[in-house]
Formats: sequence, structure tokens, C-alpha cells
Amino acid sequence: MNSHANPDDISLEAEEFPFSQSQAEAKIAELSKLSELEYEQCREDAAKALCLRVSKLDEFVSAMRPKSPEEESSKPFEDMDPWVDPVDGAELLSEIQATILRFSVLPEHSAPLMAVWALHAWSHDTADISPVLAFVSPEKRCGKTTALSVMSALVPKAMHAVNISTSVLFRVVEKYRPTVLIDEADTFLEANDELRGVLNGGHNRQSAYVWRSVGDDHEPRQFRVWAPKCIAMIGKLPDTLEDRALVVHLRRKQEGEKVERFRADRINEFRHLRQKAARWAADHEQLLRDSDPSVPDELNDRAQDNSRSICAIADVAGGDWPKAIRAALVGSAIQSDEDSASTGVTLLRDISEIFESRRADRIGSTEMVEALCEFEESPWADWRRGTPITTRGVAKLLKPFGVVPRRDMNQRFYGRSDFADAFNRYLSDSPKTSVISVISVMDKDKSLKDMENYNDALKGYDASKRHKKYAQGEV
Repeated sequence: MNSHANPDDISLEAEEFPFSQSQAEAKIAELSKLSELEYEQCREDAAKALCLRVSKLDEFVSAMRPKSPEEESSKPFEDMDPWVDPVDGAELLSEIQATILRFSVLPEHSAPLMAVWALHAWSHDTADISPVLAFVSPEKRCGKTTALSVMSALVPKAMHAVNISTSVLFRVVEKYRPTVLIDEADTFLEANDELRGVLNGGHNRQSAYVWRSVGDDHEPRQFRVWAPKCIAMIGKLPDTLEDRALVVHLRRKQEGEKVERFRADRINEFRHLRQKAARWAADHEQLLRDSDPSVPDELNDRAQDNSRSICAIADVAGGDWPKAIRAALVGSAIQSDEDSASTGVTLLRDISEIFESRRADRIGSTEMVEALCEFEESPWADWRRGTPITTRGVAKLLKPFGVVPRRDMNQRFYGRSDFADAFNRYLSDSPKTSVISVISVMDKDKSLKDMENYNDALKGYDASKRHKKYAQGEV
């Protein structure tokens, strides 16, 4: 026996209008009982009679259709019941950090950042800025996927993706508000301007929207892309995305560095941490919204924006975490400084070192290129398919900074004074001070030797040592 309603029995003649709301809802309820084929045959006439856009009628009908048991049991994300008792924030962060360190070999400042970012994901709607958590490495087998998997066990509604279309991303974010975890981003992100735009746009709550046309009538619709995001990739993040990220630089573990193997099939072992995080975030929602934390002065403006919600969580959690997270943020910025500079800023930095090493007021264009190619860790010697950068290439990179070569007789040259504005604007915001060791804050019983070595290394950091000739006084 056919349980579907007969489309011929659904009277939707235009002269019956106007419908009251209850009458319109009754008509839509009748439409929801039709089979897919029957509904398709009458949807346009029904939408016209109900004075609705076809796409909007589709939404109403879909919402009224009864869900099958299979659909009810196949929800993409778990509903997390909060922990029954109140949760101590400092203890929870320490427990999360210990869990992270069970499975990953990390720079000393990274585990605190990851722990607090996990709580940021749970309290995401209290923030105005949402920094991306990014795992990057120079090569494969450095633990990026493991780190991403561990984070998935700690955050709400973890949504894994290896390559993802822009349209799928913003639709899933709009519907479910998940934590987006993107692996192997190096294989597709650089070539996908639209996806990078969506990820960048989700950084600021006020601008976290995209517009797309939907439905048969191409009605413009706004989609919200405000969600916590975590990305793993080999190589360097795109500059605009890196500027919006807390970056964890992973390296391949050495033979003596032992950690447990993370098993995704045992993710429920960490359910209690998710429950505690849910409870803590709910209990402290208003405190986090009202928070106006101090952020480290050593950070540049964008890095300070990225740090605000992270510092707020640490401050509300209390214990040693306010001090520890600020040390971690500065330590992360120092480590990222060398890797994060755009090509143009890298060029400015190297040229600054050349002027400093030569103690010169002017350098010829050809001589400048030769000097640049001596930097072992910069790309100038292998700029295009194994060939070095040219004088024209240098001039092209410098032009956006307002620097152009001068001409004197038959030679083009650069004057040191011509770089003053660019140097002041783009080379003056790198962290220069040493930081308090994060581990010294978190572990009072640990020997100071490693921490002193770490801070000594930071104090002794000298970028000019990257240059293999000038720093040695050979010229």
C-alpha cells in the first residue's frame, strides 16, 4: 500500500491565497509526505502558489520529512555531555598537555600552545580572533598527522579532511560548527586561492562570512565560516595564512626520543578530557567574553591579535598557565621568525646584513646579487630552476617596498638610505629578547641546565651568522 500522499490531492491554486501561516505549514507538511519523484514534479508550482522561492520551499520540506533510524544514528559529530562536576582549568590544561606529550616530540614551547588552543576550540564563540593552529615540517615523517590526530581527540566535533573543496568547507562549517582539521595541506592549498581566502576570512569573527548563490533561482546567501581550524603540511604556510596562525615547527624524532603510538581507534580513552573541556568552557563563558588580557610586547600586532584569546584562557584557568603561555607565545614567535618571513622581507633582511657587514653606504646592483647568492639559507642562489636571481629579479622584489636602483654613470646601485623606511617598517617587529623557559614555569623540579642552554641560545641568536662570508670577516 502506497503510504505517500497523492500530489493531485494537494490544492495549491494561486486564487486560494493569501494563506495563513498555519495553512502554509499544513501545505508544506503535505508536500513532505510525497516521494522524491512526486515532489520534484510539483515543487515549482507549489513554490509559486505558496509565494516562496523554490530553494526555500526545498529547505522547509526537507526539515519536515521524517528521519529514518539510519539517519538519526549517523550523525557526523558526537553530542558531548559536559563533565558532571566543576573543573579546575589549570589542572585540565596540565592533563591535556601531558596527553599531547605522550604521543608527540615537540619543541618545548609547543605543548602549552596546543593545550590552550584545544580549550580555545571549546570556547571559540567567546573570541573575536581565531588563530589557526598549524603543524609544519621540512619533510615527511615528522609527526604532523599524529599531532593532528591527537588534537582531534581533544577538540569538539573534529572534522578530518585531506583535501577539501571550498564549497564543502563553508557548508559544513555553517551547518555543524566543527573543528576543522586539514592534513597534507601542502598538496592543494598553495594552488587554491578560493580555499585560502575562506580560511583567511575565518580569522576574524566580524568578517567570517562568504557569499554564494544557491538553488535553482541562484539566490545569494551568506555562509558563516567562523570555526576553529588546525592545519598540517610540509613546507611553509602561505604568507597570509601564516600571519593568522600559531605555528608548531615539527622535526623528525631522533632514535633516543621515545613516545607512545597514537591509535585512532582508542579515541574514546580521551572522552573524559573532552567532557571536562566542555564543562570548563560553559562555566567560564562570560569570564572569557569579558576578558581583556595583556599580551607580550615582544610580539608584532597580528601576533598579539592571535594571542589574545589564548592569553585569556590561560588567565582564567590560573595557576602557572598565565606566565607559561606568554613565554610559549614569545618562544614560538622567535622560532618562527626565520621561517615566516615572506620572500620580500627575507630579501630586505639579507640586504640589511650585507650593508652592515660591508659598512657601505652604496652597493652596485651586480655586486648586491653576488652577495645575496652567498646566503646559504636563502633562495637567491637557486632562484629559478637552479639559476641565481638576477639584478632585474631583485629590483622587482624591492619595488613594492618603495626601493628602486639608482644610476651613476654606467652602473646601477642601491643606496643604504633608500632602505631606511622599508627596514624600519618590516624588520623592526621581530622578537629580539630571550624568553622565560616554558618548562621552567611548568616543572619546578627540572634541572635548570637545559633551560639555561635554551635561553643562552636565544640571547646569542645572531642572524648574520647565516652569511657564510661576511660574518666571518672574509670581505
